[in-house]
Amino acid sequence: MFARLRALVRRLLHGGAAGAAGEAGGRHIATNVGIQLGARVVSIPISIVTVSLTARTLDPDGFGVWTATSAFVGIFGALTELGFTTVATQRMAAEPEREAQWLGALASARAALSVVATLICAVAVPIFLGGGTEGHVVGWIMTLTILSTGPQSLMAIFQSRLRSGLPQMFGLLFAFLWLISVLTLSFLDAGVIAFAACYVGSMTIVATLQIIVTRRHGHIAWREGRKLWKPLARQAIPLGLAALLITIYYEIDAVLLLKLGDSEEAGFYGAAYRFLSPLLFLPIAIVTSFFPVFSAIWERDPDRVRRLVQIAADVMAVVSLPVLAVTVAMSDQIVNLLYGPEFARSADVLPVLMIAFVLICYGSLAGYLAPLLNLLWRLALYAAIGAALNVLLNVLLIPRYGALGSAWATVATEGLTMALMFGTAILALRLTLRPWRILTTIAIAAAMAGAMELASPLGLVPAVAIGGLLYAAGVVGLGVIRISELRGLKAG
Repeated sequence: MFARLRALVRRLLHGGAAGAAGEAGGRHIATNVGIQLGARVVSIPISIVTVSLTARTLDPDGFGVWTATSAFVGIFGALTELGFTTVATQRMAAEPEREAQWLGALASARAALSVVATLICAVAVPIFLGGGTEGHVVGWIMTLTILSTGPQSLMAIFQSRLRSGLPQMFGLLFAFLWLISVLTLSFLDAGVIAFAACYVGSMTIVATLQIIVTRRHGHIAWREGRKLWKPLARQAIPLGLAALLITIYYEIDAVLLLKLGDSEEAGFYGAAYRFLSPLLFLPIAIVTSFFPVFSAIWERDPDRVRRLVQIAADVMAVVSLPVLAVTVAMSDQIVNLLYGPEFARSADVLPVLMIAFVLICYGSLAGYLAPLLNLLWRLALYAAIGAALNVLLNVLLIPRYGALGSAWATVATEGLTMALMFGTAILALRLTLRPWRILTTIAIAAAMAGAMELASPLGLVPAVAIGGLLYAAGVVGLGVIRISELRGLKAG
């Protein structure tokens, strides 16, 4: 038994080999998604506990400062990405013989950008960030997290090889380190400054280990990589611009709430958004498992890519719609359990943000198709439209509706940008999307929400269990996702 367990761990944490994505079949893709979702099954409960304890320890005002500050720093963190990771992952999958050079280009570019972004963020904190002196101190501490984006980018080598075990190990390690920190801080009734310091410390430990493990399983050609900065930037700039704009309209809500509303409204919004934030991993787990295969086979087998895109679209519905159903039926009980009665207003915000989550899932799929289809500048244009709309709606809605207005601004923004980008990508693929499984999933999710509503007097856990069983039975019984079909999508 011990030997089998050790062999399983070795397979899950294997670093893989260059070019593996080009030979991957449906089973390999499904396994890669499964590993990421399995890791999230472990980390999401941990995240729920840490968010709940953080909110309860800091109260709505302190939690509002924490949320807004994290969002503000996150915008500057996006300056280190600029599409480099997506492009480098694509090139490593398509050109395995130059894997070390593309990884070197990615790592050196993002390390340099992280230093620049950290300095800019530190200067911007007292100018743009509210929350008084405490908010500024937290902001300056949190700027140090931007430096960890360089080591994080090294995980692209494992994504390009379709080996998600090691990246997920680091995600789980950070989750456990942060849980230990939050438990300690909660026991000490610490303030938001202490939370920021411990967060930075946890990220530093993980970043150091990411560097060590990447050097063990791959080669980083630093000198040769710098020669690829120009072609990397040429492809990445439009994608990076789009990613930056998308990050702005993801994160600006909390910052504007702190500026145009107050820290309490920012806290209500932050509590609901912190429930959404861990779930954003679900679409990323799916698209990052499909994307290396798309990149490796697009030129030689576009028909297979079309079939995989259809399956990815069906899977997005399967993973996102039950989340929406749970929050529509049970948001009051969820918020009360996680945050307590002080955050009751968050129960109105939560289901609205889950509508945005469904839209984000399809927007993520479209975003990862953009590099393959030469739609990068189109993606940047749509993201600019979305960012402008989001800021405008927030300015108009926050003074009157507070956190709820900001949530609806997010839904409107995601709806517009997703429709534009996903529609454009489908046309470029020459794919006639079959909607029947998605529509069937919507019907099953609606039935799930109704069942949970009826069962809500029994309590949160029994109601969700009943709804989950109904949903699983419906998805399997009606053949929404067929594993045999996915396994049949072999190369060639």
